[in-house]
Amino acid sequence: MAQLQLPTSSSVMTSPSGKPLVLLLTKTSEPIEKLGVETYEATLTYRELSEHFGIEANSDSLAEAAKRQRDVDAKRVNGLKAYWATSAGAVFPSMTFFANSIEVTAHHTIAGKNLVEAVLAADADRFISDGQGRTTFINWLLSTPEAASSEHYTIAFKLLVTNTDTLADEKASMVMKQLFADYHKNLIKPNKSVSKLFDSSTPFARLQSELLNTAFGRGGKTYGDRIALHGKIRRGNLWTFDQFTGMVGKFIGFSATQANKELADEAVYNDVLSLCRAWLNKVGQIVPAEMLDTDNYLEVHESCIFTKAIFASALGFVGKSIVEEMLQEPTISWDVLVPLSMPITSKEDKYWQANKVTMSDDGRIKIIKGTDKRIGSLICRELRIYPCEELAA
Repeated sequence: MAQLQLPTSSSVMTSPSGKPLVLLLTKTSEPIEKLGVETYEATLTYRELSEHFGIEANSDSLAEAAKRQRDVDAKRVNGLKAYWATSAGAVFPSMTFFANSIEVTAHHTIAGKNLVEAVLAADADRFISDGQGRTTFINWLLSTPEAASSEHYTIAFKLLVTNTDTLADEKASMVMKQLFADYHKNLIKPNKSVSKLFDSSTPFARLQSELLNTAFGRGGKTYGDRIALHGKIRRGNLWTFDQFTGMVGKFIGFSATQANKELADEAVYNDVLSLCRAWLNKVGQIVPAEMLDTDNYLEVHESCIFTKAIFASALGFVGKSIVEEMLQEPTISWDVLVPLSMPITSKEDKYWQANKVTMSDDGRIKIIKGTDKRIGSLICRELRIYPCEELAA
């Protein structure tokens, strides 16, 4: 089964200092080794961390689709600075690194533990999967007058070795992104778009990611070009990945649990993938996303209805309604999904107030929550499509 292959960073991340790192590691045994990686644990000093591990560029300079981590934002780093300044004895949780290879130079067994001496070569590919914020803080700390008194402190880490040519390898990339999703599913976590994007553990999750390769109408772009993969709207972005997956869920009409059960059958998966692609391609033809290819994209995004999560959700219900019509009448095709005459480019239009989608609050137009079904019903009425059960209720 084909899976979406998001591009990875074009450059290998090597030692910032250009020097090899000598390590004493405890060989561990963890379930993730079933995915073909080796796991180790150890510690290194703040100075070693700073000299041998770099930080992935933020998405303002590295394409979102190429990233394997969330951005390091100032809020997180400033929080660490405040913690360090006010704590009588700071302590940081363990970090997680990936390396494409290490050179094991000696083996030891002490107290029933398997210890190895190893070298992480200067040109070995390495990546901080969990702990980029801590590393950014430590780099800052070592640039202050406190450097001399702090560089000897140690921090624990978990090391996963992929034994691949680089970490851009398909297997390595998949394991890295899945580990990120696993770490953050049940914790205080990054936004839903990032967590969902990096998750490939279920058929439904894989389907959602694979659909990003779908052509967005006829303009030469894909949904991957139009979706804010990391949840932050940028120029040209229509919806966040979380909103996109919500729309797909409405279209399929299954709960995530039921979808995973059905999509486990490869034939069903391929049929659903094909159906979703046909629907999404037509959606791309009726949504004027090119309006967002402008310097004032945030202003345009805010002023429109079609950019809102409720509209995306409504399109999911409309797509499901069309599928149900197709089942009843074989002559119906996706061609019924045509550009809409309703004012989807302006949330200020009185049409939306008249149909109880928006309301005026002291002259300020606000969208009424939970009006996705109302919008879906309005679209079905315009397209002369019988609404699905969810809209008819």
